[in-house]
Amino acid sequence: MATEFNYRAFSVTLAGLIASFFIVILNIRLLWRFQGSSMKNKPEYHLFKIRFIIDICYSFAVSSYYTALIVSYIDPFILFHYKSLFVGTLLSSNIVATRFILGAIISTERLIAVFFPVKFHNNRRKISIFSFTAVVVLWGLMEDVMYFWVCNISPFEKECSILGCTWNDCFVRSFKLIKVIGAFTCSSSVILFVKLFFLKRAMHLNSDLSKTNYLCIGDAFLTLLFDFSPFLVTLIFKTQLLSADIYGPYNATAKSLACLIDAIIATFILNKSSSKQVSIRSVNPRSAATSDRFLSSRTNH
Repeated sequence: MATEFNYRAFSVTLAGLIASFFIVILNIRLLWRFQGSSMKNKPEYHLFKIRFIIDICYSFAVSSYYTALIVSYIDPFILFHYKSLFVGTLLSSNIVATRFILGAIISTERLIAVFFPVKFHNNRRKISIFSFTAVVVLWGLMEDVMYFWVCNISPFEKECSILGCTWNDCFVRSFKLIKVIGAFTCSSSVILFVKLFFLKRAMHLNSDLSKTNYLCIGDAFLTLLFDFSPFLVTLIFKTQLLSADIYGPYNATAKSLACLIDAIIATFILNKSSSKQVSIRSVNPRSAATSDRFLSSRTNH
């Protein structure tokens, strides 16, 4: 008896794979632009550089999972061993955890930069980008520590190809704690947005400060929309609103779409700023000469 082709799951998985492809391209382009501009020397952008790298790693990790699922949808006789699929989802989950804590760090940094600009400017350079990288990587590894040692989960006792299938009550509690960090990121970004709204009315903001704040707010909004809201709905109603058997890896695809929109926003903001710099440089010699004339005339008087 022939099995019915699951168009919904196939479409969702294919959307995730296509999104991952463009995420890699856009973030590599962002890193290339970052390294070739003055931004690489500005500490305001260092955390976003880590985010670009994390999104590339996540896309590579989850793409292997998407590809295996698509092949199995097209030809049900080609079955990938559930252990190999599980490793792919575990690695993807570790990378998502690093991105989660990075989002919280970026939100905290942006709040400090807006509310205490002088202290931020004087002390930010003292903290190396490698320190943040170490914290982010260790946080991702902590998920495996919780999973295998603290919660003592034996993933291969059941034939699970996804991580959530193997969770016990202990790990569900720790997972909820991780989501609380997402709530902090979103709420702090709301505070940041309100503060920026009033600051823009009162004074002209530094362009680098504005750009990094917009990137932070955009990331928090996407986290709220694609990650935290589905979790909150599931927590309230005590059930999954969508079935993975019918709709495929919709959670992973939602995260991939969020990363893609993030990359598009970052590309737009940074391209817009670079085009402004080019136009300023082209006008600069004449304007500089004009300002020199006015300054010298004022001095003579």
